Amino acid sequence: MIRVLLVDDNVPILKSLCSLLEAAEDIQVVATASNGIDAVDKACSYRPDMAVLDISMPILDGIEATVHILECWPFTHVILLSGFDNPAYVQRALEVGAKGYVLKDTAGQDLPEAIHAIQRGSHYFSEKIAVTAEKYLARK
Repeated sequence: MIRVLLVDDNVPILKSLCSLLEAAEDIQVVATASNGIDAVDKACSYRPDMAVLDISMPILDGIEATVHILECWPFTHVILLSGFDNPAYVQRALEVGAKGYVLKDTAGQDLPEAIHAIQRGSHYFSEKIAVTAEKYLARK
């Protein structure tokens, strides 16, 4: 069972993603949060296999929350969820240790696939930003 922390400040999106993930027989949403501070606290408490974080949140954004989560529990893999296909965001996400970057407009199909790919040891990026991300990883 892949244990997931799901974080988004938009309650309808959070509920929708929670339902999507819980429909998968091998994914369990162990906690949810609506801001970066709560995400860090819950990641440190629950020690999930995967944390799916909205990149744009109040109090502490997804990028900064990723830094703190990985300091607290480096075994959690982080996927950033975003409405932005900005290459600078993608690069920053990878710099801080995120393993995936999924766009919100394709999350319904991409997120379960991303969780499984990352659990197997790969990175995962929505198609629209995959070239940008792969170029960055190749330079690294």
